[in-house]
Amino acid sequence: MATASRLLLVMNLFVFVIAASAHETTALPEPSVTRIALGSCAFQWEDQAILNRVVEARPDIYLSLGDAIYGDFDGENLVPVTPESLKSEWARLAAIPAFQNLRANVPILATWDNHDYGCHDCGAEFSLKKESEQVFLDFWQVPTEAPVRQYPGVYQSKFLDSQGKQIQIILLDTRTFRDRQLLAERPQEQGGSLGKYAPNPNPGAQLLGNAQWSWLERELKLHADLRFIASSTQVIADQKGMDEWGNYPAERQRLIDLINQTTAGNVVLLSGNVHYSEVSKIDAVPYPLYDFTASGLTHVSEEYAEVPNPYRVSDPYAELNFGLVEISWSEAGESQIKFETIGLDGNTKLSVSVPGKLEE
Repeated sequence: MATASRLLLVMNLFVFVIAASAHETTALPEPSVTRIALGSCAFQWEDQAILNRVVEARPDIYLSLGDAIYGDFDGENLVPVTPESLKSEWARLAAIPAFQNLRANVPILATWDNHDYGCHDCGAEFSLKKESEQVFLDFWQVPTEAPVRQYPGVYQSKFLDSQGKQIQIILLDTRTFRDRQLLAERPQEQGGSLGKYAPNPNPGAQLLGNAQWSWLERELKLHADLRFIASSTQVIADQKGMDEWGNYPAERQRLIDLINQTTAGNVVLLSGNVHYSEVSKIDAVPYPLYDFTASGLTHVSEEYAEVPNPYRVSDPYAELNFGLVEISWSEAGESQIKFETIGLDGNTKLSVSVPGKLEE
């Protein structure tokens, strides 16, 4: 495709993504969506050159899954935030040439994690969450009439029409309504976890909040041929004791139960946060439920990658990376999915294919 035509395609798709309502389905210009890129965890004072590799991969959409900036961290210490300081840090991201290249060429959907939320490991108790939400939505150029502007939180859903198949993208908000995490009693050297948190046995401990759960149930009841549920933190992996769904086992089970109760077929989980990439899988629904994690646009953690993950179906990759989901359709109409972790050099470092139809 000629460069001018490609740019026109991207502009048209960008208009579609930010203007569509939460339940609206709009046909995409050809070629239809086949690639979804995802990434998380980036320092706004670094060049973020890997975003140029994202553009070169020619994704149809990019999902920013949290910590797009570190608004509460200066590279050495946690710092207090104000609405003005958050705006300033988002402006630093906007000034990075690699980010400008991404924004100009690829439509973006975003949710947040703790650092772009503005408070380290915070949840509902963050006193500036309303102000931070306004700054966040403004930065990502969300239209004033968009449904996400009408309720607390940044969760949202988009439908894409791909060759007559409906692809649903659901972005969850794991910060706005979350109860405080439970501190672990034992450090790793005493047989505890690497992180500082433990599973909360309280069945009432909230992660998503009642309003978001009701919304998610409605979304999962809508028709879709393929669904991606994106979370800023890992859903399946639960051994690290860091910020993850495993710290809220009742909420994690509630998500699995909801997928089962709504008979939502072909659900795929996407996640970030952990500073490395991997693919996990469980068999808790009538088909294999995968969680593809892509994290570490500017920094990674080998320590977290080394923590055992009994659900892992790929080796972890703990160098700079972004994720790429490639989707094709068989003649029988079944989705063919491939998860790829792409490194700073633009080459594939991890690849997991999901053959055939997920739903049984």
